[in-house]
Amino acid sequence: MTSRRSVLAGLATLASLDIGRAAKGAGADIPLFRRGIGVSHALGWAEVAADGSYGDAPFAASRFRFDAAQRQSIRAAGFDFVRLAVDVGPFLAFHGPARDRLDALLLATVRDMLDADLGVIVDLHPSAMNPAYRPAALTAGVDTPNFRAVLALQERLAGLLERLVENRAGNAAPRLAFELMNEPEVPQPIWQPMLEACYRAARKGSARLPLVLGGGSMNAAAALTTIDMRPFARDPRLIFTYHDYTPWQFTHQGVRGSPAHALDAIPYPAPPSAEAITAATQRRIASLGLDGPALEQADQAKRSLARYAGVDRASLERSFQQVDAWRIARRLPAHAVLLGEFGVHRTPYMDTSEGAAARERWLCDMHELAEARGFAWAAWTYAGTGGFALAEGEVGPGFDVATLRALGLR
Repeated sequence: MTSRRSVLAGLATLASLDIGRAAKGAGADIPLFRRGIGVSHALGWAEVAADGSYGDAPFAASRFRFDAAQRQSIRAAGFDFVRLAVDVGPFLAFHGPARDRLDALLLATVRDMLDADLGVIVDLHPSAMNPAYRPAALTAGVDTPNFRAVLALQERLAGLLERLVENRAGNAAPRLAFELMNEPEVPQPIWQPMLEACYRAARKGSARLPLVLGGGSMNAAAALTTIDMRPFARDPRLIFTYHDYTPWQFTHQGVRGSPAHALDAIPYPAPPSAEAITAATQRRIASLGLDGPALEQADQAKRSLARYAGVDRASLERSFQQVDAWRIARRLPAHAVLLGEFGVHRTPYMDTSEGAAARERWLCDMHELAEARGFAWAAWTYAGTGGFALAEGEVGPGFDVATLRALGLR
């Protein structure tokens, strides 16, 4: 009897063949990214002083180290590209020689990854570390000062990255792209004019550099599929991205600041009955000592578990079907779609046999569903202390066997 895994393997092979044909025809102007990983610890979440300012070297602390052993381990594991998260704040705050040093650091980091045989997507990734440069502050409108500064940054970096490509030795252009904004928090209709402005700014800096565009609403799949494509229809050097952490009750359980902060022992696929997971969550709520709005949010999350029953691989597949139908209708090659983030927050539950199996199955389902359609994917994230790190011990350089197996890697 043919197994589900063998069927999926066959579909993935066919998708790979389709990608290869697309690279020779439609989509030949964009890099062939396949299996990637976010790197957020090298140039993300810059150091901020007590007064809210950045020091002279906001990425100099030991936690920002991204050394050769880490890069080599990422490549050896089977990842072929990195989505490099870059905190926008220092690049907007610094001027003159200080800004030039930041630009040089970014370019050196990109070169190091290219030299390690890794493709790179440079991802402008605002953080909340500095209130002046929080994501909401940077996407408040086309004519706001902060957003105009972002446009100038996009134009400058696009030019620098294009020159880096031009100066690389060898016949083949490196696999390099520029993602204009991570997870804009505003709804798609509000993001649309800002997206168009970002696109024009980047294209002013570089006519040829591949660009990565998202649809707003935290890069939701539904937002991507409602983008007005007319301003971009004649540009063959575009990749379109979305993020997927469905179901949030599972992937974000225990995340501080999330509605799922109070949830605990949520398995995947969903159990037939919510009784056990509701009881576990009630115990966690009691241990947190919440009150006021925090307690109400926790109770709302607990009540959502009654609707969690039935969540399984078929539930995950809906967003993939939606995006694929959108792609086909617009005659985009499969590798012009990037599942830019997916991941699971680690909690003590994930260290149990049940939790570890649930995490592995979810990661496996996500990457298989992407590969079956020929989409590129980038799991979140390599290293760091936020609970989503995939590297062994959160710092690596390598990965544990279960994580590699879950992602279909060696």
